[in-house]
Amino acid sequence: MRSFDVGKGFGEALLSLLRSRGQVFGPLCGEDGVCRLRPVSSWQSLSDAPPLIPPKKYLFPPRERLWSLAADEYRRMTLSDGPTALVGLAPCDLHAIAYLDRVFAEDPHYAQRRCQTLLIGVSCAPREDCFCPPWKSPPPCDLFISEERLWCCSEPGAQVAAALAEFLGEAREDVPLPDMQPAERSFEAPADLEQAFAGSESLPLWTQTAQRCLSCGACSAVCPTCTCYDVVDEIVPGQAAERFRRWDNCFFTSFAQVAGGQQFHPDRATRLRFRFEHKLFGFGPLRGAPACVGCARCARACPVGIDLDKLRRTLLAEKKS
Repeated sequence: MRSFDVGKGFGEALLSLLRSRGQVFGPLCGEDGVCRLRPVSSWQSLSDAPPLIPPKKYLFPPRERLWSLAADEYRRMTLSDGPTALVGLAPCDLHAIAYLDRVFAEDPHYAQRRCQTLLIGVSCAPREDCFCPPWKSPPPCDLFISEERLWCCSEPGAQVAAALAEFLGEAREDVPLPDMQPAERSFEAPADLEQAFAGSESLPLWTQTAQRCLSCGACSAVCPTCTCYDVVDEIVPGQAAERFRRWDNCFFTSFAQVAGGQQFHPDRATRLRFRFEHKLFGFGPLRGAPACVGCARCARACPVGIDLDKLRRTLLAEKKS
């Protein structure tokens, strides 16, 4: 992988180039102390705190129109999004996007946005509440920046680097990406975790934790790999009908309700187990590929402090006792 020493002024030159090509977003802390992905005007203004709402919102928007029907004319929505660069992304968010790439591999709207989005990663020091694992592969991105070095991780990234050659030193092929520092309470599912989970339906762990749960869905809203959505039709008599896709949430009572009022997850305990299962063991065709990247956003956003990693540790301890 080709890498370069970066010279003075590289960050601002990079932003200037990216802004000339499209929109540029990165983590910025507001006056309220909340970090959000917002338009970036200065490299020095980028925050090393994780944004509350993850980068997935640019690839899989909270609400998007799919088609409209008016006067017997069907119109499939074409995306107007232009080139976008997401800068200052931590390794956990990059790995989360790689997971989304697999989930939405055949989704045309996602695919179009993804091919127009440049990902620029940076080194990250895990926070006290993070539980990211020791990554087994480099963070997938186009460019990666660590201290005073730049790595080109894709052809689009190499093209950006070529346009900024005056700020770069001699190219080297023998410098690996820096080791990604795992969190102090690093998450790595043991081989017997799924077996412990399969026989845990009757454990009080779920009902006791669910008694605290508010079913607010904050955990899923901030999760970088949650992809559940609902499809709704909005009809204005005599005018038009439109179909929208919008984020849904497995903690909402309506999520698993079907015709006739039947409910597959009638209580909070079953909904809690459902989310735990699919974060740690994967879902559907991706069974065996954990969706959790250890960013701890869910625990940070939960009003009552429910933490997936603590649930995992408690589950293993109870099965051993």
